[in-house]
Amino acid sequence: MLRRPAVFIVGSGAADGGMAFFQNLLSDPVGQTAIVPFAIGFLLAVILRIAGGRLAALGIGAAFVAAYYMIHNGVPAFPPAATAQKMFYVAAAGLALGVVLDLAGAARSGGHLFAFVVPIAALAWMRWPQLMAGPGGALIATLVVLFLASIVVYWRQAASSRGSDTDEASSAALFPAIQVLVAGIGLGGIALLGISLAFGSLAMALAAGAGGYLLVSYVVHLFGGRGLAYGATGAFGGGGIWLALAYAAVFAADAPVKVALIGVVALAFLLDFVARPLALLVAASGSPAAARFAQPIAYGALVAIPPAAALAYAWFVLGWRMN
Repeated sequence: MLRRPAVFIVGSGAADGGMAFFQNLLSDPVGQTAIVPFAIGFLLAVILRIAGGRLAALGIGAAFVAAYYMIHNGVPAFPPAATAQKMFYVAAAGLALGVVLDLAGAARSGGHLFAFVVPIAALAWMRWPQLMAGPGGALIATLVVLFLASIVVYWRQAASSRGSDTDEASSAALFPAIQVLVAGIGLGGIALLGISLAFGSLAMALAAGAGGYLLVSYVVHLFGGRGLAYGATGAFGGGGIWLALAYAAVFAADAPVKVALIGVVALAFLLDFVARPLALLVAASGSPAAARFAQPIAYGALVAIPPAAALAYAWFVLGWRMN
């Protein structure tokens, strides 16, 4: 009598279960907007820190790109027709620009130039049909305000980290990413409650990517005395992507109060003027370790005030709820 040899397949059930979990994670809204973007920001920060650290902030923009792909099941066709589709390419171009500037060692000189050029090009492209049809006064005023706000955002993204190569202001290396974190949460919350679930999810994903990068940078700063590099990759691939989302949210808003609340959220960047010096005073007379621990937290609490106020007003006063 012939006997068939017994065949044992070891681990196939675990492998299938792991694959199913991963697929569910990629299709779940929490996974798309929080877990996966955070993991991307965290892992790329670790990997790029080991590789030299110049592009450590790449994970912030990469988290946004990955979230867009998951939420929309791909990237928009080119050339894009809708404003929301153009927003993706504005964001991706900003991330690529930041990487090129950092690799070329031209973050400072190039950043000054492109901080003016990028908003002009992005706003004109996103509103090109309306501009060609004969723009009204309201559109012109909106574009001017958005351009001026963009200058402030890029300015504070670059200026808030100045002096971070010194012991006294080493915590400032974390400040630009903290701006993106709190402003991303604020914009995401306003968009989720009153403008667009897609925009809100993408803003939350951007904030999650910033959070992953920040966790690594905070730990490195806490124990090593210096945070991770942010550079043009972070400014254009973090702050610049936040601006692209804000442009699209403003253009999609159907009530002036929604535009006003986005403006309140944007004050997180402007508040850096006050928050930076105040945060650097925290525990300044104590041990360096205490200062490194407390100063980023103090800064985050201060710049989070405008986004928190905007969300509180939308929730408690206006009574906005997710549909």
